[in-house]
Amino acid sequence: MLLAASVFIFTGCTKTGPPGPQGPQGPTGPQGNANVIGSDPFTVSSWSKTGNTYYANFTSSDITPTIVDRGIVSVFKSYGTTSNPEWSPLPDINGKTSTVYNFFDNGFSIYVQNSDGSDPGFPGSVTFRMVVVSPSQRQANPNTNWKDYKQVMNVVNAAQQEAAAK
Repeated sequence: MLLAASVFIFTGCTKTGPPGPQGPQGPTGPQGNANVIGSDPFTVSSWSKTGNTYYANFTSSDITPTIVDRGIVSVFKSYGTTSNPEWSPLPDINGKTSTVYNFFDNGFSIYVQNSDGSDPGFPGSVTFRMVVVSPSQRQANPNTNWKDYKQVMNVVNAAQQEAAAK
């Protein structure tokens, strides 16, 4: 099913959020970003459907060939309230319904499907966040659990504060 849904992968819907702050000029290259980019929360309420899979496609210039080859893209699903969100990493399984994602150069897709191939029913409005981690930031934080939202956000916040201080 996931393969069939990938046919629609290149029809982008929205961009997930602004990139992080710019970092200082390094000794070997031009000024860059903080190497960890966390999107603002975004809500998907308009889903497309193919077979028994709902999907939403997104474009993101933050997902470069280098990120695809050696970086990390993580997507988190919110289960909490707007004022107190609880974030679960994808893939997320709730009963027989799974929410999964894939990423590619300049974008990503989110899919909702049932493990038994039956129709999962319309997903409704679901809030997500996306985090992009460069290979250098991944290497600089080898003990980070990139599936733990709080640990990832600690790295994102530290990188943004470091970049803002320079």
